[in-house]
Amino acid sequence: MPTDYIRNGMLYVTENYLCFESSSSRSSSSKKNKVIKLVDITDIQKYKVLSVLPGSGMGISIATPSTQKPLVFGAMIHRDEAFEAIFTQYMKIVTTSKPPASAEL
Repeated sequence: MPTDYIRNGMLYVTENYLCFESSSSRSSSSKKNKVIKLVDITDIQKYKVLSVLPGSGMGISIATPSTQKPLVFGAMIHRDEAFEAIFTQYMKIVTTSKPPASAEL
């Protein structure tokens, strides 16, 4: 699966957004900073960046309608904890943003 691989930075989860600040954006003109609305996420998966390495991998793959390829945030030290934080907040947003079921009169 082709992806946009993003690395070297900090990933933040807020109440409504997933934000990535690239380490190189402070000293470079080519910024790789990303801001993703959690409600816009169409797919989130744990991702194995290099198939030749043992284990389950160290990345997270995020897809949205505006991305042509999933974004992969790789080489994460605490990938499972980050995935759980993103997924938990995503589920809160999705379940509270659903319109109430209409009642027939």
